[in-house]
Amino acid sequence: MSSSIVALAGQPNCGKSTLFNALTGASQHVANYPGVTVEKKSGSYKHKQKKFNVVDLPGTYSLTSYSLEERVARDFILYDDPEITINVIDATCLKRSLFFTFQVLEMGKPAVLVLNMMDMAESQGLKIDHENLSKRLGVEVVPASMKTGKGKKELVDLILEVSNGEKESIPAKIDYGAMEPYLRKVEDLLFKEDTDSKDYPLRWAAIKLMEGDEGLIEVIGERNADSGKLLEVIEKFRFDFEAETGNPAEMFISSRRYEVADDLIRTCVVKKDENKKSISDIIDSFVCHKFFGPLFLVGVIYLLYYLSIVQGYHVTNYTWPILAKIRSITESIMPAPGFIEEPLIRSFALWFVDSVNALLNYIPIFFILFGLIAFLEDSGYMPRMAFIMDRLLNRFGLHGQSTLPMVLGGIYVGGCAVPAVMSCKGIPDERSRLATILI
Repeated sequence: MSSSIVALAGQPNCGKSTLFNALTGASQHVANYPGVTVEKKSGSYKHKQKKFNVVDLPGTYSLTSYSLEERVARDFILYDDPEITINVIDATCLKRSLFFTFQVLEMGKPAVLVLNMMDMAESQGLKIDHENLSKRLGVEVVPASMKTGKGKKELVDLILEVSNGEKESIPAKIDYGAMEPYLRKVEDLLFKEDTDSKDYPLRWAAIKLMEGDEGLIEVIGERNADSGKLLEVIEKFRFDFEAETGNPAEMFISSRRYEVADDLIRTCVVKKDENKKSISDIIDSFVCHKFFGPLFLVGVIYLLYYLSIVQGYHVTNYTWPILAKIRSITESIMPAPGFIEEPLIRSFALWFVDSVNALLNYIPIFFILFGLIAFLEDSGYMPRMAFIMDRLLNRFGLHGQSTLPMVLGGIYVGGCAVPAVMSCKGIPDERSRLATILI
């Protein structure tokens, strides 16, 4: 039976995990990517006598090389050669999602777009012309709502057709205007000077080098002994462009992508009531408010403490007698102790039971705490929490995403450092990550 690799890429909270679960069901495996602490989720499914291995890439807002997650997602699409990249986007936040989509398409790999959360978009009065969007982007677009299973059949059929070569996609190129002559110069230079330039699309590489992408600069430096002159010429192109336009190259590229996204939205999206605010916008106006936002955050932290620690300890009043009973049973079946000596087997067995009981006694607390954190993550409040705390934590050399490790490791009496340190892997800045771990 033949098999194909399918990559799922998208921004956080776009429903990517829901799609992954819908496709793979119970056949899932969780590990880490080699050499990094970023989690790798993979699974498989069969459709019409063909097996598809699905890899759920880390959720990121872009495909630069700023964080480990971004590097892992980008390198997998570039170098692991998935036959299809499924870009899952939130239909309710199309402009923000398209910024990520453009970066996927610029890699020149076969791609399919899934417009997820279409039911929510419709409830907000948004009508998306997915056929026109598909035509403008040059790739297939599937409207879906994966929580209800809508669009799943159309998607798996489309994946099979693209995998079999029955449908080809030619991704549209963004016209970067004044930068285009410089991009062509960089492409020509890479083609002539970089012996390993076939490992990545030239246009994508040219855009990234004009952005000053450190990850790609590092790769070129490692692969080519005489890369100094090549990178020096490209840096001169960046300087000349910025002198000509008066704009930093990376800012120009970002603004151009948003301009194209705006144009797509104008032609492909119709909002029935322009003045109607979505429920999410109404909630954001409160939870991200400069005055009420921090107060709401304090309330959420206290609620986490009250439900997990205070009420969790009340639950242990019911679980501890069960654990004590297990110890009593173990004690009764072990050899009786002597007046001076105690049998080694008895000491070992009771030590083992006491150690396990000490851990199991905290299970209700951890169950409630991590259940509440999962709820905050799925509801989308966790990134908003990071946004609120970012300015304050930056004063101490930390990052907004240091909030969750602080919650797990220090804000509660008896906080546990192990899950706190493990949760630091989501902090994109290496310096802030290390500072948070040490704290």
